[in-house]
Amino acid sequence: MKIGAYNPRTGDLLSENISGINFGNVRKGQHSVLPVMIRPEIEDEVIVGLEMYLQNNGGFNNTQFGYFVHSDFVLVESYDPAASGTPGYQYISDHFTMIPSPPDVTGGVPLNIHGGQYTDYIWLDVNPGSTETGGTTSINYRFIFEYS
Repeated sequence: MKIGAYNPRTGDLLSENISGINFGNVRKGQHSVLPVMIRPEIEDEVIVGLEMYLQNNGGFNNTQFGYFVHSDFVLVESYDPAASGTPGYQYISDHFTMIPSPPDVTGGVPLNIHGGQYTDYIWLDVNPGSTETGGTTSINYRFIFEYS
């Protein structure tokens, strides 16, 4: 399996096989400017189940790690700047709960597999709490597979 990165504004593929993501510089108390958009693609595996977990929050215990999952590309915002909603847009409103030892503890975000070749799109954002300090590169998301 490989993870593709996509442009959250156009849905265009940016990179076919990434090993990390970057939220950029995010101010305390604010969401990332643009969400990160990824999509797992199945290569030779026969996967019947797939979940995504937040395994390590980098010590940011007052931060929200948001996600939105959809089978098709849609326009997604990290937040609603107009606070009134925009027709046709979706907003990231669900948040990961950190699970340090998946799959020992359930509660990951389930991803649907389409045609045995790719999965749902996943939009990710981060909203550091107003009391967070410092920075980190140790945030870790983990995918758990179930094979047949």
